[in-house]
Parts: sequence; structure tokens; C-alpha cells
Amino acid sequence: MFSENPGETFVKTRSVVVLLIACTAFVLGGCSAGGGDTVDGSSASPAAIEVEEDLATVDVRIARSLLDQSDSLTDEEIVAGAAENGIIAVVDGETVVYTMTKPQRDEMLAQMRSSANEAADELIADDTNAVTDVEFNDSMTSIKVSVDAARYGALQSLLALGFYIQGALYQQFNGVSSDEIDVIVEFVDDQTSEVLDTGSYQQMRENLEQ
Repeated sequence: MFSENPGETFVKTRSVVVLLIACTAFVLGGCSAGGGDTVDGSSASPAAIEVEEDLATVDVRIARSLLDQSDSLTDEEIVAGAAENGIIAVVDGETVVYTMTKPQRDEMLAQMRSSANEAADELIADDTNAVTDVEFNDSMTSIKVSVDAARYGALQSLLALGFYIQGALYQQFNGVSSDEIDVIVEFVDDQTSEVLDTGSYQQMRENLEQ
């Protein structure tokens, strides 16, 4: 357990959650690195992304709040950010529609995985938390977070929120239907492999809806 008080632990944990989400938003938003200091239920909406495919291109519809959590980008900046990556973007109210080729979509998925791994590496390197390793499966449906059990506190389970959103975004972007999306996050003792905490994206959604 940490020597710092619960309030300090919560603030640090929330900051890491924001980092995990921002790294994914950066990939999706082109010129936007997400930002903002809060995480709310709207960012975890299961309908935030829809994928439609035809023979040549993929249309991806993304909730604007996922791309620009600080609400600092104009429509023109969102369109220009996509154009820099050779992608067509159309802003339709609170939705941004990206049109890209399937190879471009595959590259974006690879970038999302790379971004998730970079965020995990930063998390591991931060000695203010107990995380010692993070493992994602290929489909981003299962994430194992190894921790130093002697330093792990219950508030650190909030880190799962960032992993839920990363995994859900990846699956939605990959065309998984919203009712089939789930992300299981386990916090395990890095010495004994005992599961200390576990939860899922679907559980989180259910709790938010109650």
C-alpha cells in the first residue's frame, strides 16, 4: 500500500487513466492529443464508433467527444488533421465520419496497438503506482495488469477505465458490433499470479446505466 493519502493516489491514478485514453485519441484524431483532466461516461459510449465497409473503402463514424475531449478543435482542424494522413473526414454534428482505404484502416489499428503499448510502458515506468507489466491479447479483449501486491491499493483498480476504453475503441474501429464488445481487465500479483481485482467493460457500462 502507498504511504500517500487516498486523495493523492486518486489524483495520480486519474492522471494515468487520462494518459491511456489520450494516447488512443491521438491516433484517432490525427492532430488532437485528446487532453482534458476528466474522464466521464460519454467517452465510453458503446455507440461512439461504427464501421461500414464496401469493396474499396471503410467509413468509420466516431463521436467527436472521443477525438477532442477538451473541445478545443474546430471542424476545419479535424478535417485538416485527417487530410494530413491521407484520410477524408466529414464533421456531422457530434459525429466525425472518416473515409479511408482498408490498408489505411489496418495501419490505424496497428498504430492504436502501438499507442496502447507506449501508454503501458509509461505506466510501468512510473514508480508512483504498483504496475510492473501489462499484457494485451491480439484482439484487445483481455488485458492482464501485473502489480506489486505489497504496493497495490484499491484505488489503482481505476486504471481499468483507461484500458476498457482503449480495448473498446480498438474493437469498434475493427468492426466488432457494439453488443459484442467487451474488455476484461485483471490485476494480478506479479509474484504469485493471484488475481487481485477483475472487471469488464460491459460491467462498467451496466454500472453507469444504473
